[in-house]
Amino acid sequence: MKVCNIKKLLKAAVFVLIFAAVMMVLCQMFIPKTSDSEGGMTNPNARGFYGEPRNSIDLVVMGDSNAYCAYSPMVIWGKYGIPSYVAAEGNQTIVGAINLLDEMLKCQSPKVLVFDVNMLWSGNSNVQRMEDCINSMLGQAVPVVKYHDRWKNLQLMDSFKEKNYTFRSKTRGQRLGRCVKPYTGDDPMKKTDDTDCIPWVTRYFFEELLKKCELNDIQVLLIETPTATSWTYARHVAMEKYAEKNQLKFIDFNMMDGKYKIDWKEDTKDGGMHMNVYGAKKVTAYLGKYIAENYTFDNKKENVEYSDWNVCYKEYKRYVRKGKIYLPNDDQIENGIKDDEHE
Repeated sequence: MKVCNIKKLLKAAVFVLIFAAVMMVLCQMFIPKTSDSEGGMTNPNARGFYGEPRNSIDLVVMGDSNAYCAYSPMVIWGKYGIPSYVAAEGNQTIVGAINLLDEMLKCQSPKVLVFDVNMLWSGNSNVQRMEDCINSMLGQAVPVVKYHDRWKNLQLMDSFKEKNYTFRSKTRGQRLGRCVKPYTGDDPMKKTDDTDCIPWVTRYFFEELLKKCELNDIQVLLIETPTATSWTYARHVAMEKYAEKNQLKFIDFNMMDGKYKIDWKEDTKDGGMHMNVYGAKKVTAYLGKYIAENYTFDNKKENVEYSDWNVCYKEYKRYVRKGKIYLPNDDQIENGIKDDEHE
């Protein structure tokens, strides 16, 4: 090999090493050192499990914004004494969900994962879905990409501190909302002969998530929380077939009858996209009953180590008792009449 070629290779190797060293330093600097919003943590409400005592969460619910609006850890705590957490994020990708599960498994060991399948159809095309998944993988592998906006408030003295993740969500991840804004559109669950199969991109990563759960002895329950804007009967059929083929349990809350049936005039806070606390109570009441009948959990309401849960449950009940906030049109929201979100 010529000397000039050796020099070029050496220069390239030195550049790569310097670049890698700089990226390692930047990643260390940009990773949040506290788990609250002030520390720069992404969606701290979804990551409040860091602040819970180690291995104290028995059940985790994962999904997108539909999940964190429709499931209430406080309701299932008040009835069954099961400590659960909603580790869900708005516009979540399936790879993002896998990353979040990895985060949780660093400090918690849930027995059951309740997974909202709505995100499996996120994105307008397989190209977009693949891009979203790649971005989620890149953000996990190179934290400076995920937390690059932190440079605005980053202080050099705090950049190399030890992590101190102590933030706790009083609602254990649920986003509460007492607003009532009815859904007035057509019935999205009107029966058809169509089937909208799970896109191959998200199906591949979803099956990776299922494998991870199996390796960690986590039982999986699939659900679809109520939504009139992003779910269809064709998707229900596809998910039901997939669950049956793979011996998975699946509950579609859009198909409920009787006292658990969603009232689209009263149970949604934004015109059919998300549940308010009243719709969430229905979802969680049924889900809690199903879980209690099909899984084994200890009731920990009398356990002194969970005394804070009883305090938060009382606060949750006071919030709900304040009453509904009716929003008949968008103008009222724009003019300042908003729900008092509580976490």
